[in-house]
Amino acid sequence: MADRNFQNLAQQIGMALIHNQHPQFSRGDSSEVLPTIKSQMARLGLNVGQAESAEFDRAFELGVRQFQQVRGILCDGVMGSETFSELERARYQLGDRVLRYDPVRVLTGDDVLRLQRTLAGLGFYAGRMDAEYSAVTESAVKELQMSLGTKVDGVAGPQTLRGLDAIDRKQDTGNLFALEERARVAASGTSLAGRTFVIEAATTVVDFETLPMTIEQADTERSITTNIASRLAGRLEAVGAGAIVLHGDAVEVNKADQLGASAVITVTADINKSKEANGVATFYFGHETHSDINSPTGARLAELIQSELTARTGMRDCRSHARTWSSLKRLRTPKVHVVAGYLTNLNDLDNLQDANVRDAIADGIAAGLQRLYVREDSDPETGTLSLAQIKAYN
Repeated sequence: MADRNFQNLAQQIGMALIHNQHPQFSRGDSSEVLPTIKSQMARLGLNVGQAESAEFDRAFELGVRQFQQVRGILCDGVMGSETFSELERARYQLGDRVLRYDPVRVLTGDDVLRLQRTLAGLGFYAGRMDAEYSAVTESAVKELQMSLGTKVDGVAGPQTLRGLDAIDRKQDTGNLFALEERARVAASGTSLAGRTFVIEAATTVVDFETLPMTIEQADTERSITTNIASRLAGRLEAVGAGAIVLHGDAVEVNKADQLGASAVITVTADINKSKEANGVATFYFGHETHSDINSPTGARLAELIQSELTARTGMRDCRSHARTWSSLKRLRTPKVHVVAGYLTNLNDLDNLQDANVRDAIADGIAAGLQRLYVREDSDPETGTLSLAQIKAYN
């Protein structure tokens, strides 16, 4: 069973949440909660320095960064709400607790993720690998229980887990969610006309609360990315697609799923302590070392947009990356997070303030969206697809 110290950690973090909805610790801080946090992270094999110390020192910051890197979340060395959430999920291994669906407080954890992976491998689970014991996961467990001839209650307790272990063929039969996602794209035709796309702008201060963006930087990002989003929406509407533009705090979490959107594009700008950091990057839901949880459509779209942007703008290619950010995994709709450049780099800032570059970014994203639906043997050369050619696919 999970270690009692893990229970103590949850209780202490819970108390912190009562007094501060978004507890946050960074280098130089001290708190009576930190030794317990360090203890759990040490149990996960991370080097946290002096585990009994209540100080957030350099050694612990490195341990936090290592944990964030492994979990695929924003690697900033700050113990913020998303890092706390991931640490809570890391507490459990499959069998540590009884898993059941609770619509009010949905269970999350590494044990749920392991259960989803095993069920998917056996053909019972076709949902996203999101580590959440939702109604979809419960339904898969019920199908398993029917196959086992045991009580069908959707609860993954000791008996169900023993049966699961007994029939697990230890072979990869594929991620059904990924297969279905690919099939939906392949069967949907080549035209963008009639599709709906959600475009988000200036979400950095909402999605990444620990990123220390100044008011001036936030205002600059809002002005630039909102303008890019507007230009992109205009291009999509010109070819017959629907484009819903959402800004910063106005972003509605489930809007894309409610609309049955084909994809979500989030346009932001980054900042960095180093003024040398520069370039464009794209992100999609997944994990760098656990590709079975990746969104194949998100990955393909991120790569296409990334190649288009670097070809059209000449900005540095910072590549596309799989991440488990909450802003990416909270939707079933494929989503790509586009970082259009660094506000802290003079060249990038000059580029982003240039209307021609913003046009190139909007053109590149539109071209990436179109190329997603074109057969690979007919895929246009990167950087060549024009708006007139996109219309020709209608």
